[in-house]
Amino acid sequence: MATNPERPSEGQRPPVTESVVKEIPETPETTPSLQEAGVTPVPTQITAQVTDDKTGKPLMQSPSTQTITITIPASPTQLTDWSKGSPSDSLTWLATFWLRIIKKAFHFGWRVLAQGGGAT
Repeated sequence: MATNPERPSEGQRPPVTESVVKEIPETPETTPSLQEAGVTPVPTQITAQVTDDKTGKPLMQSPSTQTITITIPASPTQLTDWSKGSPSDSLTWLATFWLRIIKKAFHFGWRVLAQGGGAT
């Protein structure tokens, strides 16, 4: 007799079978019989450019068409000096934030402008 009635003993267990994982596509295939019935696939990617009614500017930009420009509030050497201040000083955290943004900008190839307006 089994000590645990919910678990079968070794001799009663079913054999382990290998399971096959199938990838399910996001959009199901449309067969000719479905097309004859009037079923058409709905596009999932937005291709139209949506513009604002008042200004006519695009409401959304894709990353490939979007140009990012950041303007640094101080010189990089001054930011480095500020970042080495007291941890309780908010200026230290502001400088550390801007140094992190500059590193991120160089990594992603964004345009960086110094306070004087010259491109860096």
